[in-house]
Amino acid sequence: MMDASFDYAAEDEELGGALSLHVGTVAYGDAMHVQDPQEKDRLFRKACRWYERSASLGNAQAATNLGYVYLYGRIGSVDADRAFAWFSRGAELGNEESCYKLGDLYRAGRGCEKDMDKAVDLYHRVCAIAQQTCDPDVPDQAAVLASIFLRLAEWHERFRPSDESMQLAEELYARSANLFETAVDGGLDWYGKALENARRGRERLRAGDRDDPRAE
Repeated sequence: MMDASFDYAAEDEELGGALSLHVGTVAYGDAMHVQDPQEKDRLFRKACRWYERSASLGNAQAATNLGYVYLYGRIGSVDADRAFAWFSRGAELGNEESCYKLGDLYRAGRGCEKDMDKAVDLYHRVCAIAQQTCDPDVPDQAAVLASIFLRLAEWHERFRPSDESMQLAEELYARSANLFETAVDGGLDWYGKALENARRGRERLRAGDRDDPRAE
């Protein structure tokens, strides 16, 4: 039973929105595993409200999570503009996920002008940061590293046609696959498709095949 004297709002502010983030994350996780459409919608909207509260207190992960809410249309239609705005905010606050997702939006021209140079620059910058800040043995942090390595592997394979780049791409695919395995084994099963992409890239280059550089 919660202590009646506990000041949730004050404590949440003191912790930089960590309590709100936790409530939102639980609701989002529940929504991902619920089949009933109405209950799924209710849970995603609950998550969004708590993420907004947390983000208003400067929480970088909450801003990032809001980017996912709008990028994947969790509370209605996909809204790339709002996703771009929230991932930009998360990146400003130093969140690694926001940085590489922002790179994805620049790469695809969603919510912004398409700019491959900005995308690749973000991938390289966040790679250097994430290797210092993410623990590869923690599933969600392993997923962040794996996602960054996968994007850099794809870039080297598709747009840097040299033997050196192909070797680096193979190494990045291999590292990405190993890290995605940690994430999936840790319960983050929604990374299963990304794991298969990393494995296919690794095996493709080991076999001496190359992806079509025009594929994007």
